[in-house]
Amino acid sequence: ALPILKGRRHRLQYKKKVNPELQVEVKPSIRARKIQEEKMRKQMQKEEYWRRREEEERWRMEMRRYEEDMYWRRMEEEQHHWDDRRRMPDGFHHGPPGPPGPPGLLGVRPGMPLQPQGPVPPRRPDSSDDRYVMTKHAAIYPTEEELQAVQKIVSITERALKLVSDSMTEQDKNKSKEVDDDKKELIKDRALKGVLRVGVLAKGLLLRGDRNVNLVLLCAEKPTKELLCNIAEYLPKHLAVISPEKYEIKCDVPEAAILLSSCVEPKMQVTITLTSPDRKST
Repeated sequence: ALPILKGRRHRLQYKKKVNPELQVEVKPSIRARKIQEEKMRKQMQKEEYWRRREEEERWRMEMRRYEEDMYWRRMEEEQHHWDDRRRMPDGFHHGPPGPPGPPGLLGVRPGMPLQPQGPVPPRRPDSSDDRYVMTKHAAIYPTEEELQAVQKIVSITERALKLVSDSMTEQDKNKSKEVDDDKKELIKDRALKGVLRVGVLAKGLLLRGDRNVNLVLLCAEKPTKELLCNIAEYLPKHLAVISPEKYEIKCDVPEAAILLSSCVEPKMQVTITLTSPDRKST
């Protein structure tokens, strides 16, 4: 029977004096241990390097797809804008007149010229600062769901305000048939002249979590409480024509604004503020 051998030194002495065939594990030296540790450390560094390489490649592919989506979304939005402008009668417009068309919700990313002039210089490799900035940008950039929700509610609101303007103009024309010819000229213009995107919506600076955007409704004359209430009264009917979804509408008389909120997630709110060029003189 094999005796109880407690330690490695004991086993070595037993092998030397009694049983040369006894198997005793070899204890690595300090140098061999350091070589092994260095080899493992290099292996881990190599695995970390390839893992980060794959993540960066995946990130570049996602950013490339994102840039292409933003480019085509802006092209489609501008096309819709000019199609609407061609179909619109004179007097009511979305945004400032004349080319170029309005930018998209978040504009165009830097480094993405629509029509680059001359030869394109070679792109320098991304530095650690570039990757850090792009990571931070991805963290604050709105999600696709938020972008779609903002685009939808803004587009529906602008179209509904256009219909409200048409309805009020039609009512004014009907009233003009009942008054004298001398007064017809006073009511021939539209009461609502146009709607503009302002703030972060116009500048393309929406951040993740932003749920409130602003529009400015231009009126022919100084806005009144009666005009504000009339617009808020007309809006639900025209919103129902454009979209089957439900929207909540509130009047904020002290701010001369109408608050239009969606009832589905993600819930967005559009603040429509009434103003007039006549306010410049006050």
